[in-house]
Amino acid sequence: MESEKINSFQLFCLIILFELGTAMMVPLGLDAKQDAWIAIIIGMVGGIFIFCMYSYLYNHFPHLLLTGYVRIIFGKYIGTVVGILYILFFIYGAARDLRDGVELLVLSYNVTPISVISIILMMVISYALYKGIEVLSRSGEIFFIFILFTGILGIIFLLLSNVVNIDKVLPVLENGWKPIFTAVYEQTVMFPFGEMICFTMILPYLNNPKLGFKTGTTAIFLSGVIISFVVFLEISVLGVTMVKQSVFPYLSMVQHIYVGDFIQRLDAFGVTSLIINDFFKVTIFSYVALIGTVDLFRIQKNKLVIPLGVIIFLTSLLIAQDVSMHFEQGRFALKYIFPLFAVVIPFLLMTVEMIRKSFGTGKK
Repeated sequence: MESEKINSFQLFCLIILFELGTAMMVPLGLDAKQDAWIAIIIGMVGGIFIFCMYSYLYNHFPHLLLTGYVRIIFGKYIGTVVGILYILFFIYGAARDLRDGVELLVLSYNVTPISVISIILMMVISYALYKGIEVLSRSGEIFFIFILFTGILGIIFLLLSNVVNIDKVLPVLENGWKPIFTAVYEQTVMFPFGEMICFTMILPYLNNPKLGFKTGTTAIFLSGVIISFVVFLEISVLGVTMVKQSVFPYLSMVQHIYVGDFIQRLDAFGVTSLIINDFFKVTIFSYVALIGTVDLFRIQKNKLVIPLGVIIFLTSLLIAQDVSMHFEQGRFALKYIFPLFAVVIPFLLMTVEMIRKSFGTGKK
């Protein structure tokens, strides 16, 4: 593990940017229709409970990455296999989120080949990987302020544009709780909150381990409230049907801003905000895959950056033929793949460590 350290505010900013990431881009929780914002709040609560497992493991192994303590708890051979699976999972997450950002940019620059956009994004991400977690976290502080400022301005402009219609979000619980909990299970608890499994690889860099749980839960809560509020606004501006049909409803909502004759056509600001969030999410997925590989195989980090970038780039292109297939694969992954890595394996790790500790065999 590298000697770099980050403070609690930097961790807070990274989590917020990571959680907003692609969750701000795509239609989220729409199986619950106009109650999608409620499904996100419940998913956020579930995400906090999941993070409690990660915090338990972190408190027992504050100086080890997930790929490190999994070999202590499960044993060298099984732990190594599980660690490799996590690296592949992180690479898959980075490739999916890279494709999300590319698909968004293709809408704005449709004459540019998708491969060219992917290469440009991956070059910037690879540079961030070279610089390390300290530089990335300091950048996160700056961009967090930018995202916060532009978000507040966007809300003000929407209200001034008189396009927000609360009636489109009513009636609440029209179809009961079943569709809400279906959306929670199939989408909102795993995306984006289950993806916090990435931070089991970043928490050991925190300069004050005692602040890990408080910082993480606060950031998850705030990001859940923000995402829920954005989805609430999207539905109140566009309506449920249009949000479902829109590939990127946040961008469609921003296009409705029209204040006087001078504040309009703010698509560029919307795209910029979404791409910044996506950049941090792809970079964090890529970084944890990188340091996990270094931790398992003891290879110099800088030698892996370019090969890893090429793998993520190719995977993002080959993962699906078009955006509709990409989203369908995402729904399948959220339902059947993400729970294994975000909940099942961490729960087994926590259970085995509790048993080891109760018999006095646990090691720190």
